[in-house]
Amino acid sequence: MWNVQVEDRIKKIIAIQWSGKVTPEDIEAANTKLDKEITSLHTNEFDVIVDMVDVSVMIPESQKKLVDHQQWLLQKGMKRAAVVVNGTIAKLQLKRTARESSHQNEYHFETYEEALTFLKG
Repeated sequence: MWNVQVEDRIKKIIAIQWSGKVTPEDIEAANTKLDKEITSLHTNEFDVIVDMVDVSVMIPESQKKLVDHQQWLLQKGMKRAAVVVNGTIAKLQLKRTARESSHQNEYHFETYEEALTFLKG
């Protein structure tokens, strides 16, 4: 499951929430919504806050799609991603995904509030 919304129009922050078992189809659907939200910000640069606290371990097909998703977001103008994640395995998967997508501005946080404070700071 997923949810996408603009978190802060002034600071140009988009929120993505992933939960449960994320499928490649979920990622494609989220990208469609993300494209609309990015366009609505009328900007070439934006930040993303990603809530992955309720995600189970991703299957390989979803991990590959997530790499494509991150590369696409970078092409669309994403500057930074503040990711809320718990668990060592999830963090290791995210680090590998970021490395494979050449995403060098991904930061991990324990809480949504910490991540949002970082992006707004």
